[in-house]
Formats: sequence, C-alpha cells, structure tokens
Amino acid sequence: MITIVREPEPSSYEGIYDVPEVARYIKATIHAELARSVSSAKLIRWIRRGVASHDLVDVPGTELLIAFEDLISMRVITALRASGVKWSEIDRTEEWLRDATRHERPFATEYLWTGQGEIFVDWTERLLSASRDGQLALELLKDYLIPVHGLVFSEKTKVAALWEPMAGIVLEPQVQFGSPCLKGTRIPARTVAGMVEAGDAVEWVAQSYGLTRDEVKAACDWEARVLSR
Repeated sequence: MITIVREPEPSSYEGIYDVPEVARYIKATIHAELARSVSSAKLIRWIRRGVASHDLVDVPGTELLIAFEDLISMRVITALRASGVKWSEIDRTEEWLRDATRHERPFATEYLWTGQGEIFVDWTERLLSASRDGQLALELLKDYLIPVHGLVFSEKTKVAALWEPMAGIVLEPQVQFGSPCLKGTRIPARTVAGMVEAGDAVEWVAQSYGLTRDEVKAACDWEARVLSR
C-alpha cells in the first residue's frame, strides 16, 4: 500500500540537485560493494536514456540540474539494477507506467517490487507485473519480492514527496531546498554533523537544537556515509 502524506502548498523553493550530489546520496544508501557501481557518469547515461525528465536528455553534463522526482527515479533504478533487473525490463516498465499514470517520471509515483528479473506494482489494490504490460500477478508472490522502500507519497499529486534514505534522515523537496534533514525537523544533517566535526560536544549540539543524542548521531552517521562514498 502507498503511504500518503499531506504537504504544504507548492513553492518555488523546491529541491534541485546536481548529478554528483545525487550520486553521493544514492551511494550512501546501498552496500559498499554496490556503491562502486554508481557514478555521476553512469547517472548521466541513464538521463540520456530518458528515464528522468525528457527535457534533460540533451543538456550538457556540466549543466545538469535535476529535480527531486528525478532523484527518486535514479534511486529506484539503482535499486532495480542492484537486484539484477535488466534494462529491457526497466524500459518496458517505464513505458507501461508512463502510459498508465500519465506522469513524465513514473518511477517517482509508485511503490515497486522486484523478483526473478520482473518489476511489480501495487495497482488499484492488485499486484501487477509492470514489466509485462500490467499482467495480473498472484498476490502471494509479494511475500517473495524485494520492495523499494523509503518513500512517502503526496496526497495531492500522488508523487513521491519524501525519501528516508536512512533511519532518521529525510529529504523533502520543500524543506531546506531538499537537503537531507533530521526527520520531523527543518535542521540539515550537514549543519549538525559539521558542528560535531568542528569539536562541539554531542550533548551541547543536541541541547542547542532540541535534539536527542541519537538524532545527532544519525546526522553524523549520514554525513560520514555521504563523504565516504
């Protein structure tokens, strides 16, 4: 089932990311041995395939800036590729979902599962094989499929409105320009981790921002993962 969240009215201050930034965020969420397979160059090649906004296909790599929905699309495709899904299946899924949802970035609109090289979607309370043109699948298969988790969808637009790449860390396009923040706050993880890195005590930082020690630790852990990948 899709989780729905109410979000504020759209503003002009939404998340915009450069490709190296997107690559770092995605690499920070996957196993170290898989992270090596993600790079800015690879993401640019995916954009050239048209899996992000089609307006970006011919934009020079050094000038590419992508929206939150494009980031989510890249993250979903990374998860599918890491699970061994072939590009032919991804392309078929995108084509079917784009037609079914009428959305330019369909990978940012649905919860997906994968298994045995296929891609499945929970569509109108039925499990369908999106990579088989919406063929009905047995519901019991879901227990054996790998889900793409961490997304919350907008009640108004039905598009991904929040990504939780790590427990306690979220990206929302209308909060701090889409920067990773501590969950339930508008406090960028980078700000908190930077204070600890500069020598401030964890307890002092937590007290200053009204956070718990665990929240400060989550910010530090996230930034360490981003920088290490």
